[in-house]
Amino acid sequence: MIARLSLAERVGAVGLAALALAWIAGALLNRETFFDPVLFGLGSGAIIAALAIGLVVAFRASGVINFGHGAVATYVTYVYVSLVSDGRYPVPPLPNPLAPIEGIAGIEIFDFPTFINMGDSMPRIPALLIALATAAALGLVAHFAIFRPLRYAPVLAKVIASLGIMLFLQAAVVLRFGARAKAAEPIFPNEPVEIFGARVGQDRLWILGTVAVITAGLWLLFRYSRFGIATRAGAENERFATLLGFNADFAAGVNWVMASVLAGLVGILVSPITGVTPNFFTVLLISSLGAALLGRMSSFVIAAVAGFMLGIVDQQLFRLELEWDWIPDIGIRRALPFVVIALAMVIRGESLPSRGALTVERLPDAHSPRITRGRVIAYGVLIAGAFWLTVFAPFQYRNGMQNSMIGIILALSLVVVTGYVGQISLMQMALAGVSAFAVASFVNQAEMTLLVAVPLAVASGVGFGLIAAIPSLRTRGASLAIVTLASGLAIAEIFFARPGWFGLDRGIKTAGTPAIFGVEFGPNSKFFLGDGKVPTGGYGVFLLFVVAACCISVMRLRRSRLGEQMLAVRANERAAAAAGVNVAAIKLSAFAISSFLAALGGTLIAFDLGTFGGDSFGIFASLTLLAFAYLGGISTVGGAITAGTLFSEGIGIVVTNEWFIDVGPYTAYVAGFFLIATAVYNNEGIDGFQRKQVQQLGARLNRLWRLRAPTKADA
Repeated sequence: MIARLSLAERVGAVGLAALALAWIAGALLNRETFFDPVLFGLGSGAIIAALAIGLVVAFRASGVINFGHGAVATYVTYVYVSLVSDGRYPVPPLPNPLAPIEGIAGIEIFDFPTFINMGDSMPRIPALLIALATAAALGLVAHFAIFRPLRYAPVLAKVIASLGIMLFLQAAVVLRFGARAKAAEPIFPNEPVEIFGARVGQDRLWILGTVAVITAGLWLLFRYSRFGIATRAGAENERFATLLGFNADFAAGVNWVMASVLAGLVGILVSPITGVTPNFFTVLLISSLGAALLGRMSSFVIAAVAGFMLGIVDQQLFRLELEWDWIPDIGIRRALPFVVIALAMVIRGESLPSRGALTVERLPDAHSPRITRGRVIAYGVLIAGAFWLTVFAPFQYRNGMQNSMIGIILALSLVVVTGYVGQISLMQMALAGVSAFAVASFVNQAEMTLLVAVPLAVASGVGFGLIAAIPSLRTRGASLAIVTLASGLAIAEIFFARPGWFGLDRGIKTAGTPAIFGVEFGPNSKFFLGDGKVPTGGYGVFLLFVVAACCISVMRLRRSRLGEQMLAVRANERAAAAAGVNVAAIKLSAFAISSFLAALGGTLIAFDLGTFGGDSFGIFASLTLLAFAYLGGISTVGGAITAGTLFSEGIGIVVTNEWFIDVGPYTAYVAGFFLIATAVYNNEGIDGFQRKQVQQLGARLNRLWRLRAPTKADA
């Protein structure tokens, strides 16, 4: 630990020296073109640094990279803004058990409150205290209800649970406050001051000083106090920490409270400057993850200094993009977090320090059912039902079935890379977007035929996927999840937002109607079956054929030698290598197959939508995809089929809305809740739960049959 702290001190000194050199360079050059961005970069860097040290606190608490950290900041900030502006405290959205009866009867039996009115408006100090108390409560719930039960769970379950927190809180914000940006009254003085000839707002300097004080306080706390020693001991080895008399569980709970309060405090302090939207802090979390990773999720000093430097470099790149016309607009600034994260993970060549555990739960079972006559009949009935829905059912069911079939293909991509190999990928929808934009460009601009455009578009997605998968050769687990998340963000920001082969054309992208040898089979094309209304059955039948082929291929992959090697790598990479398995080749093969399925799904989305933008393929779409895939069962084909029915506007959602209750805007909220519950209580998802119930039922029937069967004595 002493060596680590000395490293932090050295990095801190280097960071301060770099800042001093930047100041000298600004004086020697031109303050308006160099020094001003440094000061503004310190302001934005302070936000990144504050979120980064909050991530370090949470990781020290229980070895979890909390992807929901930014969502906690967002929710607490909205609570504060609501109290100050309207005097209303939000009540978390709760399910109404009487909703089905109210929907059938058309009456309102009970009106669930959405806010607690506490007056017209509230002074800032009481509002701040209530908001931070809310943050503390969120930290306690996160520890005791979620991550304490997941203490010995695989990394995948912890990542999924943190993603569930993010989806749950972001959906709660949208449900209670709407999607519009909000701002708060200034907390710090915001009059501009002049420093060495450059003018900067005082509030940015106050935030900078606050972050510096918090960093120093945390360093002293974890270095010299008994609580800090207990936290470090528990992070290294819980058994020895307990034997030494430390309460590791209590220390973890306090750390979670500290991390949540720090996240909420950061959001409240910066909201008067930046405003706040449901996604603002979650997007900013990518840069904060890069800073925290540079500190190996353990050093507050390194994370803070790295956050400050990222802010400065970001502002300098912004200045260069504006002033130097010869620099191509390729999104270098937007890709900065990805570059930092990738370099940090690849150069270090090691995973993050893990929390000592007595036991580790197994990963979800990659079940491979045998092909029997009963299963063949069941599959035939399933295909026949899907055919009827996609051709003869009313509009909403046809549309839902087509969306579900595309969702199945996308979920299969995660079954291969995550379920079979254990590599967490958060960039699948970005790869789908590459293929979607590519196929539209190849068909419309290059005027290629469909038989040429689709393979090239899918190959483009596979190429992007393999490039982004290179860090997987040296990282895994939560580290790889961060790398792929940053990769997806970089792809979306660099390519989707600007004209080009993989970007927009005048704000939109049009894929056109798929056709082979002059025969069109798009959603709006004529088809000889059905009522002729859109979406027609031709495209649905095509999707059904593609989905069946993909499901059969992934099933055969699971039972093949390559599939067995994938499962060996998932179980233990070192043991697999010792047995002669080429781990690097297996990982790249898995990413290639997964990218192929994701890219294929992207081309199908392009033709299904006809006209689309980049929002359908952002990082939040990738996170939602992982959520539904894990809910369905991320390690089986049956789980992918279940996940497809749960997709937004999928057949499962349509049936629920039509026959039971209209979940509507509550889809993401409910998905986040069940994602957390699945990660904690049933890591095999809905498919695994159903399979266990069928097995238990079969065992009971067998026992009853044996009890009732006549014996020789009875005869």
